[in-house]
Amino acid sequence: LWTANDDDLIALAKKELAQIGLATEDEVKDGCVVRQKKAYPVYDDGYKTNVETIRSELAMDFPTLHLVGRNGMHKYNNQDHAMMTSMLTVKNIIAGEMVYDIWNVNEDAEYHEDGNSGVEEALKSVRMVPERVKKAG
Repeated sequence: LWTANDDDLIALAKKELAQIGLATEDEVKDGCVVRQKKAYPVYDDGYKTNVETIRSELAMDFPTLHLVGRNGMHKYNNQDHAMMTSMLTVKNIIAGEMVYDIWNVNEDAEYHEDGNSGVEEALKSVRMVPERVKKAG
């Protein structure tokens, strides 16, 4: 994929969207490819503020862009939480509105991965699903 040209990658994305039933190829109006090797945030004191700034700007300027998973959200989640953000985003897309705030997935989870200690506590958060977003007004 890294060596494919942009037009081929966009055509592949359109084809796969049609294959899984999210959109027909004709419904995709435009596409672009951004190649960024080893992009991952620096977890410093300003990390959360920086991610929130990017998140807010993208939400305002590109409301149909959905950031999911570890790299999309720049969150070091466990793999199941990263996948959960995708599943909940699909539900949001189908609903046509933000029903679930995916940024809350695993927000407060604690993990203890040193042997068996804390296994029970860690398993409690494995399927943590955010609550529905409350409508304003």
